[in-house]
Amino acid sequence: MPNLQDDFRATVEDIAQDARELERIEEEKSKLDPADPEARSLSVRAEELAEQLHHKTLVQQDLAETAAAEA
Repeated sequence: MPNLQDDFRATVEDIAQDARELERIEEEKSKLDPADPEARSLSVRAEELAEQLHHKTLVQQDLAETAAAEA
């Protein structure tokens, strides 16, 4: 049986890392002209990260609910 606490901490770290990457992308985009092709590329990457973050937060919520039910 997986250790819920370890899994929860791993998702916390993963979410934080993705959030930092998203912040870095947004900072980079803020320096670009919206017409710059790099702005489009970075926007696509930001959207992908946001989708991943959403999924990971749902997993994290499930882990927390499972841990609470087992407590």
